[in-house]
Amino acid sequence: MALSGKERQRKYRQNHPDKVMRRAENSKAKHVALKAQVLTYYGNGKLACVQCGETRTACLSIDHINGGGTEQRANTKLRSSNAFYRWLVKKGYPKGYQTLCMNCQFIKKAERGEQGKRNASKPILWRGL
Repeated sequence: MALSGKERQRKYRQNHPDKVMRRAENSKAKHVALKAQVLTYYGNGKLACVQCGETRTACLSIDHINGGGTEQRANTKLRSSNAFYRWLVKKGYPKGYQTLCMNCQFIKKAERGEQGKRNASKPILWRGL
């Protein structure tokens, strides 16, 4: 009886835990390096928020300067940050992006009245205020 794809994967992981762990570690290292490369480019040559100077990589992300991230994700089918970073590199670092920390992104979003991806066409109705 032939094993299904999921069963073969499970059996392989059970029989080769060291290889699976090394592959996961290599994948993580490549992702961290790619993220640093992209954030540095859009941080004007620094691995930092262009607004406040925050340098903790875990706090940094790519911001769509003129908004439109929701539409871009829908149109390009880029679902993960890694896929998005690869897309930016492949496209030759297109204009319209910047490195911001999450605090600066939230401040920008609030100042512009952006509502994000959830119910983007509907206003937020606050309860109990």
